[in-house]
Amino acid sequence: MKELIIGRKAEQEVLQEAFESDKSEFIAICGRRRVGKTFLVKEYFENELVFKTAGIHKGTFAQQIKSFYQDQCDKDS
Repeated sequence: MKELIIGRKAEQEVLQEAFESDKSEFIAICGRRRVGKTFLVKEYFENELVFKTAGIHKGTFAQQIKSFYQDQCDKDS
């Protein structure tokens, strides 16, 4: 468990289980804005993340795809 993350013990257990899994895992983290979802993932995995993206609230499919593509292009540059 990460020391900077206060509470969130159950969430950290889910992340650890997925991280240690022998198969590919997909975790969708949903919740109200400004409650620490991004902080939880960034802190928990630190430099272990290879791929990450975030959606656009009430965005159209085309906006979501464009944003996803741009995130990946920005990562590669």
